[in-house]
Amino acid sequence: MRRAFKAPPIGAPSLTALLLAGSAGGAFAQAILETPPDGSSLSATISERFEANDNYRLDDPSPGTTYYADTRLAVDYLRQTDNQSFALGFNTGLRALWEAEEDFDFVLASPTSANLGYQNEWANGVFNAIFTYRQRQVDYTIDPDPAIPDGTPDDLNQLRGNSREMRYDADVGVVWGTATRSSYELRFLGTRIDYTEDDPDQVARTTLQGQGAWNLQLTPVLASSITLDYLNYNAENEAKTELDRGQVGAGVIYTPSEVLTLGAGIDYAKRKRTDLVDGERETTDNSSGPGVNGNFRYILPDFVLTGNGEWTTAAPTDRFFGNIRGVYALPRGRIAGRVFQNYTGSSGGGNEARVTGAGLQLVRDINEVSSFGVDFSYAIQVDVEDGVNDTAGPDIKRMALTASYSHDLTAYVSAEMGYTYQSRDEDPTNASSNAVYFQIGRAFDVLR
Repeated sequence: MRRAFKAPPIGAPSLTALLLAGSAGGAFAQAILETPPDGSSLSATISERFEANDNYRLDDPSPGTTYYADTRLAVDYLRQTDNQSFALGFNTGLRALWEAEEDFDFVLASPTSANLGYQNEWANGVFNAIFTYRQRQVDYTIDPDPAIPDGTPDDLNQLRGNSREMRYDADVGVVWGTATRSSYELRFLGTRIDYTEDDPDQVARTTLQGQGAWNLQLTPVLASSITLDYLNYNAENEAKTELDRGQVGAGVIYTPSEVLTLGAGIDYAKRKRTDLVDGERETTDNSSGPGVNGNFRYILPDFVLTGNGEWTTAAPTDRFFGNIRGVYALPRGRIAGRVFQNYTGSSGGGNEARVTGAGLQLVRDINEVSSFGVDFSYAIQVDVEDGVNDTAGPDIKRMALTASYSHDLTAYVSAEMGYTYQSRDEDPTNASSNAVYFQIGRAFDVLR
């Protein structure tokens, strides 16, 4: 029997976003592992989710049990030819919310997302662009694996209030010379996070980044790379923080076989931060220094392992950031895992924050129409001391565990039921929640 197209989980990026997601800091031209056939496809999924949660907003103490029902619509359009692909999608809905100690209300489902992607490949180059948008209630409890695929992570602050957070991401790049020994790459990345209400604890911030590289194939298995990178960060906090970071690097890429790629390099970076101090803009950090970086990729038909990391001295203190991802196809399922460490701007005051986390997902097919899944994630956030203000918040520890059972009722209708446990430890708050849910979805192939 054909497995049903399952209803997307709440908050998940749509299919087109996953198909066309590029790398935000690694190889600019990234192969799509499961390329759809040429032609056009238009699909839609309507889903209904019912949930009972004994601590909906992870309050301490809990005010009681909350019930809600989400009616969601996800639409994906994909146009694929021999050398071009275009994707467009959105995922939104309406939530009927009966919150503990509150009146019954209808609100926009949180999060709501949209995406657009385009890729054009010619004989000697490739261009791709990805744009994503996400809107969510500020106090919406999110999974602590905080990343749009391969993008800049969110911080783990759980903000309060009635405003909504809007996030815009852009990833545009081009590669020339893919059919020659010498190739050139340019890429632009941008992230804007804003809020509908003016609240000092909800800091709007913008990150813009430009990347460039020259790659030269020295031998069939060895290539060299020279890279340039410039980043600008602005936070609309009280200090009006601005951060500029420029970096130049050189490295080698070793590809001994079709399944293995290894890369290593050295770089030199200069970092400058300015803030308003007593009404005057002052340089609060002016760091520079060398760094080292590395990456790898190991791809087999049933196993994929990728990773990258960088250690730099161009910061007030030495820093390491990177991630490792792996997917292993089981005879009747799959297992996927991720560990990461990143630095991001904090929404709770504009400081820089270090987010470290891990995630593990197991999906096991019981038979042709049903499966069992376990999803675990954990993350911790630490505000980085910046020497400018003393508003660094307490460490934030977030954990989530979901166990689910799904069953395909027909080729296009699937249902899922499950249990979710979440916790948030943020001194003096120590809150947890237990939730049970049932979800059913119907997929429609409008154009195939």
